[in-house]
Amino acid sequence: MKKCSLIPFAVLAAAAGAGAAVGKKLKTDKAFRRDFDDAVGKGILAAVGKIADKLPEPNFGDVSNYQSCDFYPGHSEFASSGKRGSRWRLGYARRSLVPDDYNQKDYYIAGYLSYPPNIMSGVIDDQAVRVICLDDSSGRGSVVFAVIDCVGISGTDIRRIRERLADFAKENNIVSINISSIHCHSAIDTQGLWGDLPKMLKNNVKAIKDGRYDDIISGRDPEFMENLFEKTADAIKEAFDSMQRGKLTYVRTDAIDFARDKRPPYVWDKDIVRLRFIPDNGSRETVAAFMAAHPTALGAKNTLLSSDYIASMEHEINKAGKNFIFFQGAELAIAQQRDCITEHDGSEGWQEYGETLGRFLLSIPEEDERRVATFINIKNREIFIPADNPILIAAAKAGLVDNTVLHDPSEKSGYCFVSEIGYAEIGKELSLALIPGELAPEILLGGAYGADESFNRTAWEYPPMRDMIPDGRELSVIGLCNDAMGYILPDNDYGSVIAKDHYEEAVSAGKRAGSTITKAFGELVKSLR
Repeated sequence: MKKCSLIPFAVLAAAAGAGAAVGKKLKTDKAFRRDFDDAVGKGILAAVGKIADKLPEPNFGDVSNYQSCDFYPGHSEFASSGKRGSRWRLGYARRSLVPDDYNQKDYYIAGYLSYPPNIMSGVIDDQAVRVICLDDSSGRGSVVFAVIDCVGISGTDIRRIRERLADFAKENNIVSINISSIHCHSAIDTQGLWGDLPKMLKNNVKAIKDGRYDDIISGRDPEFMENLFEKTADAIKEAFDSMQRGKLTYVRTDAIDFARDKRPPYVWDKDIVRLRFIPDNGSRETVAAFMAAHPTALGAKNTLLSSDYIASMEHEINKAGKNFIFFQGAELAIAQQRDCITEHDGSEGWQEYGETLGRFLLSIPEEDERRVATFINIKNREIFIPADNPILIAAAKAGLVDNTVLHDPSEKSGYCFVSEIGYAEIGKELSLALIPGELAPEILLGGAYGADESFNRTAWEYPPMRDMIPDGRELSVIGLCNDAMGYILPDNDYGSVIAKDHYEEAVSAGKRAGSTITKAFGELVKSLR
């Protein structure tokens, strides 16, 4: 998500009250500036909170009687090695999600708040869902990873997809279904925030007040979403049905400079991970890439559909006769670094960037690969994230997003979000953290601000996620996985929404999302062995 221009009345009031002398002091006193930003930011959020309090409430449930549904916990036991003589089985499937009638009705391009909203006017490349289904031939069950070309998809919608697969998964011993997004800012809205905001608010407040929940509207087109649910479910079935025996290889490399961090403390994951599946029967290989960089290249006024640089990566991989799937990593404020472009062909910079990355993945020599031992482990856990951000509470109460919200009297706001985290192991080296939002890389890697530098002048109390996993393993992140809860920041640097380099706080579940998710991940990993 990107920054929008908002001038709430609370900002004007605070600025007027501060007086003319504030301007000079702000330039010379960082502590005063921080305190000023903090006070004004809290004023803005308090004003939004009062508005949220006055909004009629949809049919939120209560945390005390929450009943889980369409949640897959994963394997009951973890393996430490593969069975003698066992082979990997992998299936791949892909479906286009581009609607046939895009030039006959309005579809909203997601990623940038704009008024009037960005209505889709054409297609540059595909918006798709890609799926791999993995099985280690142990009889413990198959694991699905699906990735959708979109800005994000809520856990509520992911469970709607799983619901369509309930019988199929049970009949075929599929123990885990994980669905994430690439977070591109140039695809059709799948979350709801990027439609005609005044129209949505006017309609929804009245509809919710009257109990007409079926009349709620958002930037999500109902027919498009139904098509997305069905095609994703169909692709998962096809991936399972098409599984072939073969070998799996793994390589992690930082040999290409592809990303940069836009937010202090300037920490980012410099690695690209490549998994390659080679079928025994000589059929088409599948390449999976894990890396972190925002697909935001087409800009705030774009009305053309594209999956950004991922489409160009796929094009290069497909030219080599291979399938492709992309997993977005810990990309809170991580941007594309295009100095890595090796060939200029006259196309757009983001296209050349994707082509460069695709060629790089193909150029990795086989001798650098490690063969992956034939076992996969996965465990998922439901969590409750405190709803500390009144902006997201207001969006949920107004029907603009459909994340699962519950009443929680233990929280100051009175609400929490239902979400999930996960941990997976593929062979002996690669581990994956399945994270329901855009993770700050310093939570993964270390390097978070200490008490002397953080916005709140407190310490971050948790070790890096990479230090939480068993020795000898290398941890990567699948971000926006099984939910889309916004930005996930270290609590101690969760600052004012108006402070420099602190935009992300406006689009987060709240100031405790980072610690809640990090603590839950550590406890999950610790419980497995």
